[in-house]
Amino acid sequence: MRFSYVLILAIIVFLPACATTQLDLSLDTDLSSESPVAAHDGILGVDEFIDLRPQVTTSDSKKWLGFIPGVFWLNIISEIPDTYTGFSDYRSGSFKVSFAKSVYKKMERDGLFKKTIFLPADKYAYADYRLEGLINRTFLRETGYYYGSGMYAWLTRIIGLPYVSYEIIIDVTLRIRRLDTNEILWTCDLKGNRIDKYNNIYQLNKGREGKHILAYNIAKILEEQMPVVIQSMRTAMKDR
Repeated sequence: MRFSYVLILAIIVFLPACATTQLDLSLDTDLSSESPVAAHDGILGVDEFIDLRPQVTTSDSKKWLGFIPGVFWLNIISEIPDTYTGFSDYRSGSFKVSFAKSVYKKMERDGLFKKTIFLPADKYAYADYRLEGLINRTFLRETGYYYGSGMYAWLTRIIGLPYVSYEIIIDVTLRIRRLDTNEILWTCDLKGNRIDKYNNIYQLNKGREGKHILAYNIAKILEEQMPVVIQSMRTAMKDR
């Protein structure tokens, strides 16, 4: 009888965790605007970023490890997490476009230039300068924990024990090109990393603040790094 009660409780808790939730897949940040004293007299076009990441699969990166008796964890390393993750699919569309769009929205809010446009939306729009991005790396390490098998394993995933951990590294190079002379006026590396942990399957499916877990963590890296990037850009463009 007790087992039946436990089973019913597990089903009640587990079913909401399996429900489909519409999560925000964008990389948009919530950074407030910090407009300069005077906007640069020119039009900046933010172009689709260039993807330089190693196009490798992750199937050979899976390893079962078991140093603690009865507890196993699966280690997955991915260089292209937007096309494959082991525990939570991140089908965001074109990553190089979504990353560029997030940076564009930040640039537009800050008003560093007289006008900022998103070139993938209008390839023939006029611009004096072009913001280019090189996506060098998007490293993701996923560690999933398993405790035994059967109903016991499901209860630990639902009720709460260390379930999935994420380590995320971003490495992007940004640069501004003057289009009439083809001169590169400014370049800056946008790098950052985060570690995120989830204790049950419900947390994993729910995401964070309405965003997909990868989108949330990448956006947080952007929030941390963009103020430094913007200040560097202001200094470089001050006398241009």
